[in-house]
Amino acid sequence: MISKPDDLWYWPLAAQQAELPTFWVRDTVSSHGRYADRAKKITGIDLVRFHGHACDGLFRGMYALSVAFPALFPDGVIDRTDMRVMSRNSPCLGDVAAYLTGGRIRFGTQDVDNSSGVWFLLQRMSTGQTVKVHEEPGFFPTEIGQGEAQLAHLSGDDLSRAVTALHDRQNQWVEHVLLPSSPSDHYFVEPLDFTWPDVPFEHIGVRTDILYKNVP
Repeated sequence: MISKPDDLWYWPLAAQQAELPTFWVRDTVSSHGRYADRAKKITGIDLVRFHGHACDGLFRGMYALSVAFPALFPDGVIDRTDMRVMSRNSPCLGDVAAYLTGGRIRFGTQDVDNSSGVWFLLQRMSTGQTVKVHEEPGFFPTEIGQGEAQLAHLSGDDLSRAVTALHDRQNQWVEHVLLPSSPSDHYFVEPLDFTWPDVPFEHIGVRTDILYKNVP
């Protein structure tokens, strides 16, 4: 069965009922254009549509970045033309980072590091101001992380049962622990004196859509 375009089967009921962070972003108007006059609103549903599914990593990344952005953008509008971002090389965390900051590996503005946990380094390129946001140690259950790692060693019916059980545990934690909490309860931001390293990607390109953003 193909779902109708307005069918939010992929958006959990608990998330619909929660007061989730929203983000206002600033971009340019064309491939070689000026800054747009107005900001755009990004919601959790937008992130799911980009990433592919609602999962604990997506919600944890959303919560963490909602705490970090005000330190760099006190007016509440995230300039996606002026950001670098680094995170763990996770599908979920990397996608949330790219979507909300505008960082891309191919432009040298997104990088990854396999340090464990949920954390992000964010830098405003125009000022060099850098912050790190990280999740409170122990907030995410150790047994869920262990269950994720164990999947690689299973097969057949054992794998099928384990995938189902893991999904259920992840969803229960999101619904009953993460979503009822405030992001600032479990995610903490600190300023850093940080020199951004070159992204080791040989096909780095020029992001032309921000070159003329300040043209009157």
